[in-house]
Amino acid sequence: MKIGIEATSAVVSQKAGVGYYTYHLIRSMAQLCQTSHVYTLYLRHAISDVPRLFDVNTSTAACLFPKVLKFPYLWTQMRLPFELWHHLQDVYFFPASLIPLSYVPEKSVMTIHDVAFLFFPECFSSSLRRWLMLATEQGIQKARKIIAVSEATRQDLLAYYGIDPKKVVAIHHGVHEVFHPLEPHVIAPLQQKYRLERPYILCVGTLQRRKNIPRLIQAFYLLKQKYHLPHKLVLIGQKYVDLPEDEIFATIERLFLDEEVIWTGYVPAQDLPALMNGADIFVLPSLYEGFGMPLLEAMACGTPVACSNISSLPEVVGDAGILFDPYCVENIVDTLYQLLEDQALRSELRAKGLSRITSFSWNTCARKTLEVLEFVGHA
Repeated sequence: MKIGIEATSAVVSQKAGVGYYTYHLIRSMAQLCQTSHVYTLYLRHAISDVPRLFDVNTSTAACLFPKVLKFPYLWTQMRLPFELWHHLQDVYFFPASLIPLSYVPEKSVMTIHDVAFLFFPECFSSSLRRWLMLATEQGIQKARKIIAVSEATRQDLLAYYGIDPKKVVAIHHGVHEVFHPLEPHVIAPLQQKYRLERPYILCVGTLQRRKNIPRLIQAFYLLKQKYHLPHKLVLIGQKYVDLPEDEIFATIERLFLDEEVIWTGYVPAQDLPALMNGADIFVLPSLYEGFGMPLLEAMACGTPVACSNISSLPEVVGDAGILFDPYCVENIVDTLYQLLEDQALRSELRAKGLSRITSFSWNTCARKTLEVLEFVGHA
């Protein structure tokens, strides 16, 4: 079967959640079906080495065909639709929600990662929000099948768009094999690289308002004031377009935490496992997530996790983490203190987390996604 994939997000240098999803899904689908499917990857820019880029052998890479469409201006809305119209595939896959507004092939599948623009419109510029609303509505109307990355996101789509439940399927992310427990001698050089000293609490995610970082910083301040713990708070993630990240740094300055809160900026995937391994605990205080991939990665590293009790996060963490109300700073304080002080609880959650992540694999995600693509392609 010939499968066309809008793959730009998979090859950008600084990937976030959607980029990693697209990358790992393409890689795993190619590994599963080296002979039965041919994948055309629609890209804005040339890539030089497919096997190296997707970390696959040459025989696997033989089924991946990058196709660079050299027309960067309005690429998604002009050049890509032209290509889809004139060069037919059996099915088209839009894993990053970048779907053309002008033309969508009938046999299309689209992944929707979240609908944060509905719940937190203030977190987006007016132009970006309009674009996300149009693209989501277009995808829901025109795509034959919709993939949601969690049951929580699926339920959001059903509630807000009135979609036929049979049209939307929830398929969880996987977790990359680089995330696993590491020995101290592997962890130490990476901590030195980013100038991190143990002990520390870790949070990973782009600096968006819905990530709830200011409340986490306030909770960390109260934790230090009340219990005099030696920990630092480490924030990993890039700044987000159109959002006032100054609110985060203003909170740090106002609470005199310049030496206690460390922002690393973007950290590449190959460095992240060591930094997760080195943390005493991992915390994700988001007000909304479509999935919550850093939770899986932290659990895979054997790091105990605490997270919000809303949206997709309880679905992802199961009984392998401790939950808190992300709107209540005092509840965050109490939860973090309980986890930091209770060695038995940390050991229990570490074991449960390592067990939990065996239910999430990119091969399973790829297999279920291929089932959807094959259903649409053969219909």
